[in-house]
Amino acid sequence: MDDDLEPDSDEELFRNPVYYEPAGRNLDLSRPDLGVPQGQGLLDALLHMRGRVPVEHRGLICPDCRDIRGRRVPMYLVERDGVWFPSHYRKPGEKRISHESDEHLARKERVAKDSEDHGFRADIESSAADGHARLDVRITGANGIVLGYEPQLSELTARKMRAREGSRRRGGIQSVWDFTDPDHSGIGAVPYVRTPNLPASVIRVQKNPIAIRDGNFVIEEGQCNQRGPLARCPYRPYDPENPTDAGYCGDWHRVLVPVHQSRTFEGKGGLTLTQFIVEAAAGERVPFQHDGHHGWLPSQHWQKYQEANEAALDGKERSPSVRSGDRRDRCTEDRPASEVRAAPKERRGSRTMVLESRAAQEVEAPVDASGRRIPLCRFDCGLPASLTGPEGLPEHYSCRRKSEDKQSGAGTAA
Repeated sequence: MDDDLEPDSDEELFRNPVYYEPAGRNLDLSRPDLGVPQGQGLLDALLHMRGRVPVEHRGLICPDCRDIRGRRVPMYLVERDGVWFPSHYRKPGEKRISHESDEHLARKERVAKDSEDHGFRADIESSAADGHARLDVRITGANGIVLGYEPQLSELTARKMRAREGSRRRGGIQSVWDFTDPDHSGIGAVPYVRTPNLPASVIRVQKNPIAIRDGNFVIEEGQCNQRGPLARCPYRPYDPENPTDAGYCGDWHRVLVPVHQSRTFEGKGGLTLTQFIVEAAAGERVPFQHDGHHGWLPSQHWQKYQEANEAALDGKERSPSVRSGDRRDRCTEDRPASEVRAAPKERRGSRTMVLESRAAQEVEAPVDASGRRIPLCRFDCGLPASLTGPEGLPEHYSCRRKSEDKQSGAGTAA
C-alpha cells in the first residue's frame, strides 16, 4: 500500500471505473486478466509498481475526469477484503474529487448534445467569466445569452442555491436548475424546471423525451367566470372532496399559472427538456421572480408580466419591518404572535400567483364604431366576436373551424 496517499471512501471506490492507457481500454478488476487480451500478469505488474513507480506514471487514470472534466487524474489500486478497487490519486489534505452519479453525468451529456445539435455551443464543467462560478453545462445562446444548466439530483439547502444563483446572475448567466424531487427545497427558490427521475440509460438516448413537469408558467387574464379564459378562481382553493367545483368570483384577474394547470393544457405533447433549453438559449423563454418565487415564462408573456408587476409595485405599500410590541419583554406569552411562524409551510411549486385583480364592472366592454357593445364569441374563447355566423350568432371564423374539426374528429373516432 502507498503510505503517502489518501484513498477514496468505500462507496466511491465501488463505482469508480479505471482506464489503462497502454491498453487503451477500461479495466475489469473482477476478471483475472482485467479484461485485457493476454493480461493474466497485468495485475501483478501493476502491484509491483507500488513504492517504485510514481502514481502518475503507472498508466491508470480516471475516464470520467478525462471525458467530463478534460483532466488527466491518475489512479492507483486499493484492496478491500481481497477485492481490488481503483482510487483517485491525492495526497492527505488535498480536496476530494467531485463524484457525480451516472444520472447526473447523463443529464449534462444529454443537454450538451441537444444544444449542440440545435446550433448552440455547449461546454461541460465550464468556469464563468469571473473564474469563481463553475457551470455543469455552459450554453452560448443567441444575442449574448449565456445559459447555465444545473441538474440538482441531491439535496442542497435553498440558502446555498440562492448564493450560487446570485453569483451566476451577477456574472450575466441565466441558470436553469433541474430538480426531480417535487419537494426539493430549491423549487421556486431559484429559476427551475422539474423533470421525472429517469435512469441514465434512458436519459442518454436522445430520442427519449424528458418531460417538463413544473417551473414553466404562462399568464392568463380575463373575467373569472365559467365562460372565461381562467381555469379556476385564484382565490378559491382547490377542494379535493369536490374536484368538479371550479368556483368563480366574477372579477377580472391576471395570473401566473403553471402550464399544466392552465386552461389550454391538454395533458399530452407538452414541453420537453430539450425544447425548453433550446428556446431559453434562443431567448424565447425568460426567467422571472415574483414575490420571491422563481420560474420561466414564454417571451411573448414577458411584456404582460412586466406591465402587471410594475403596476402592482407602484401601488404597494411597504409593511413595517419591526413588529409592534415591547421587544424588551422577554416573556413569550406577552410577546406578539409571529405570523411567519404560525403560518403553515406552503409548497413552493405548482401554484398560481395573482399579478393583478379588479372588480368586473371596471372592465370596459368592447364597442364598435357606432358605440354598440360587441358580443363575445359564442364558442367561449372569451374574446369579442368578429362576425355573425350562419345561425345569426356572434363568432370567429377560426373558432368555428376549430369546433367543426373537433366534431369531425369525434365522429371519425366513433
